[in-house]
Parts: sequence; structure tokens; C-alpha cells
Amino acid sequence: MKKQSIIIASIFIAGLLFFSQTASAGYFKERHQKQKYRIQHGIATGQITPREAKKLFRNQQKIRQLRRHYLSDGELSRRERKILEKRVDQRSKHIYRYKHNSHQVKAPWYGNHGFFFYGWR
Repeated sequence: MKKQSIIIASIFIAGLLFFSQTASAGYFKERHQKQKYRIQHGIATGQITPREAKKLFRNQQKIRQLRRHYLSDGELSRRERKILEKRVDQRSKHIYRYKHNSHQVKAPWYGNHGFFFYGWR
């Protein structure tokens, strides 16, 4: 009887741990999507210049690559999660700064360059 309850409890705990790791990885994916839309909005309104957009998209790509690297073993450790959180927060601040600085673009410059199609890969 004790063995059965211990096995059930361990399976339950393992399931919770797996779910929490997956949820935290999804959290970063969701934040990335929101940041991508903020960048696109800045491009569309002329608040973000081509140079700034290129920098922001490059940084977003680096975060995606780092996330993939951290998830290659199947889980995010607490340290890895903190590093990703810090980098995503920094990118959010950069987006805000670029959208609210004095650099403006009068006409939409983005054309068919595909900036609206950069996705989570």
C-alpha cells in the first residue's frame, strides 16, 4: 500500500515538474510574440528607424537561439530561466527607448522586406 502511494505521488510530482518547465518555455515564446508586435507597430508608425529595427530583430533572434540552446536538454533550469528573463526584459526596454526617442521616419520604409513575417522559429 505504501509503495503504491509513493509511486502515485512521484508520478504526480514528475508531471507537475514537466508541466512547469513547459509553461515557462511558453511564457518566453509569448513574450517574444508581444515584443515582435511592438517592434512592428513602431515600424508601421515610423517610430522605429530601419537601423533600430535591424538591431531589435537581431537581438530577438539571439534570444530565440539562446532559448533553443537552453531547451535542447528538454528543460529550463532556474539559472537559465533567470538569464532569459533578464535578456527579454532588456529587449523590452530597448524597444521602449527606440519607440520614444527623437528618431522618426515620416514615410513607411519597410515595404516588402518581410519585417512583418519574422516569426518564432
